[in-house]
Amino acid sequence: MRFSRPRGTRDYIPPETFVRKTVIEKARQVFERYGYSEIVTPAFEYLELLEAKAGPEIKEQIYWFKDKGGRLLGLRFDLTTSIARVIANNPGIPKPIRFYYIAPVWRYEEPQKGRLREFWQAGVELIGSPKSEADAEVIALTYRFFEDLGLENGLIIKINSRKIADIIARKAGIDENEKDTFFRAIDKLYKQGVDKVREELGKIGLSEKTINYVIENITIKGDLEEKINKASKILGETGPLMEVNELVYSLIEVYDIPEKCIDLDFSIVRGIGYYTGTVFEFMHEKALDLGALAAGGRYDKLIEILGGVPTPATGMSIGIERVCELYKRLNKKVIENIPPTTAQVIVIPVKNEEHLVKTCTKIAERLRKEGFSTIIDVQGRKIRGNLEYASKLNIPIAIIVGERELTEKRVTVKDLRKYSQESIEMEVLVSKLKEKLL
Repeated sequence: MRFSRPRGTRDYIPPETFVRKTVIEKARQVFERYGYSEIVTPAFEYLELLEAKAGPEIKEQIYWFKDKGGRLLGLRFDLTTSIARVIANNPGIPKPIRFYYIAPVWRYEEPQKGRLREFWQAGVELIGSPKSEADAEVIALTYRFFEDLGLENGLIIKINSRKIADIIARKAGIDENEKDTFFRAIDKLYKQGVDKVREELGKIGLSEKTINYVIENITIKGDLEEKINKASKILGETGPLMEVNELVYSLIEVYDIPEKCIDLDFSIVRGIGYYTGTVFEFMHEKALDLGALAAGGRYDKLIEILGGVPTPATGMSIGIERVCELYKRLNKKVIENIPPTTAQVIVIPVKNEEHLVKTCTKIAERLRKEGFSTIIDVQGRKIRGNLEYASKLNIPIAIIVGERELTEKRVTVKDLRKYSQESIEMEVLVSKLKEKLL
């Protein structure tokens, strides 16, 4: 019987795993360069914790189950909630705290392009600072991640504040218990358009006049200064707008992020209910169909809700699968040339005889200690079969060991890229390989 994988999941094999490794290692390098330390939390939590401030939409997406002890548990839908639990239970950790994570999460959503039910996130949490400098750091390091991957051209950073969204909601007469529904409605603007937003706002009983007011606010056009000025006149309140303006100024002037990348977008509110201030999404002109590649924001009340002392916090997460897809789109030639193996060298005995096999194994171990990715024949193939195998895997170097080579303390080195070979003394094998491979 042949089994298929569950819907909404993926298998990854070379060369795609090499793309994932590149993206994940780059994230780790950037996070640690900014002074963040890795945190690891359980894949599942108590369901009550996950539902504490998830919002209705996310609650419906949680994979939950009852264990043998009758406890209700759920697979994490992100790591922010788990990390907030850790902080709530460990108030003595010196602040500000800088944590990063790279791990899988699960959401029961309808699978489509850029959306799986199991996917990986790489993210950071900066906990303990209420200042906009903390938000700026998180956004800046996210930009550096894309920059280090060579993906910065075409990047769009959409920024808003839940405080601005709260003003719009209040002036639209939205009750507190309808806020999540209201925010989910306006969050559909980019994905589904103005007509869909109007339809959703109508469902919660807003008048045509109020709907027009909301649409006017979330579709303001112009450059950054024009948007701030227009929004100030419409909203009649400037506090949250000035906070966003200060943040944007810091990103441009302090972190040297190009102004053309930044888009003040009042429809960005994020679907998760724990956000309280700055919210942002990273998109790319070459991957608009994938949606947000990275996103995050400020959540100053979550740790308190989970039983901790009041603690301001901000953070973000990167969708690994979406970034990998973008990377592949923009690096097609590089991807085509990625070999299906990490092996640089294959060591082959002329005959499948015990003493030759042992010698090949010793040579392979010596090369591995010197840093060469090396494999040996474990099938008992003839030379031709091994060379064909090496060719299929794009292994560049084959070392052949026979009786004559043993006697002369030499090996035959074949460069399979150049279709050339030479006899090399064992004493200089490592240095010769370094010339060829490093």
